[in-house]
Amino acid sequence: MSRLPSRAPHPALAAWTALREHALGRGALVTLVNADGSAKPEGAHLALADDGRAFGSVTIGGCADGRALVVAAEVVRTGERQSFTVPLGEEDALALGLGCAGDIDLLVERVGHAEGDPITAAMMAAESSLERGVRAVLVTPLDGAVGRYLRSEDGSSAGGTGSAARDDAASALSLRALRGGDASSGVHEEGGSRWLVQLLTPVRTVVIVGATDIAAALCVMVAPLGWISVLVDPRDELLTEPRFGAASERLAALPAEVVAARAGSESAAVVIVAHDYKVELPVLRVALRGSAAYVGMLGSRKRAAAVRAMLADDGLTESELGRLRAPIGLSIGAQGAAEIAVSIVAELVSTWRPVARAPDASAQ
Repeated sequence: MSRLPSRAPHPALAAWTALREHALGRGALVTLVNADGSAKPEGAHLALADDGRAFGSVTIGGCADGRALVVAAEVVRTGERQSFTVPLGEEDALALGLGCAGDIDLLVERVGHAEGDPITAAMMAAESSLERGVRAVLVTPLDGAVGRYLRSEDGSSAGGTGSAARDDAASALSLRALRGGDASSGVHEEGGSRWLVQLLTPVRTVVIVGATDIAAALCVMVAPLGWISVLVDPRDELLTEPRFGAASERLAALPAEVVAARAGSESAAVVIVAHDYKVELPVLRVALRGSAAYVGMLGSRKRAAAVRAMLADDGLTESELGRLRAPIGLSIGAQGAAEIAVSIVAELVSTWRPVARAPDASAQ
């Protein structure tokens, strides 16, 4: 059976991850602090390695990235962090994907050259949090102080900003961001200083158990949503079929082991379409006792009742059994693999993005 491959880096940390993997994390990190119009989000990174290799981008391209690399090379040489603004005219703004002319504010810092570098510590902790499926907040001081602070939703923290008072301010900002969600990202003032706050949310992962036609359709449908699809089946020969080419990852492994390793947070979902008790029961014993936001199994109501009875005999509680979505998918009269996949994706969307429904007028 194949080993689990290394995961793709989180998009918000891709430049840093490349710097760490290919250049030992030594170089300069350029951070987008603010951009008028609609460029990349605040916190986007461009990394320049000591050997001159560049990773990532803070804009769609053009003069801003070029200017950033010039400054980054100077910061690598001197070690002095720099903040600067790139003014854009109308033509520059259009070339960079901005809605109109304006300014791009950038911060450049040297990383990986000092023992105990707080920026390196915070960035590595951010990677670790997202690997665990845990939200985290990166807080960067903008008014002279050097460093970076990372706080994860599970209470862990890393990095620092040079003083206990600043760390307290960074901690307060991170807690507010965890409560406030995406709207909390951006530049804020706290403790008389300016800070860049970046909320990092794990990429949603759908672990699909069973190499079937429904699984193939699911892999195609989740890709444009930005989700990762992990298709797992013990049979190597099936996973190599072209119909599964849209899967982000294909693993020939014991499904229960993969579910235990990859579906331990609310950013994960488990979709079982194997229709085989020998596969379903071990997976459900793990998944229903875990933290995945969604656990669904293909099958009729009669079959689902039989599976629940067997799991109850295994000691699963009523609350754990209540988490199982079976029959799987929203009830839309789906027929055939593609329509069933649509119903499953719709149920996943409704799980991860619940909507407050208006009262039924007929009940008033």
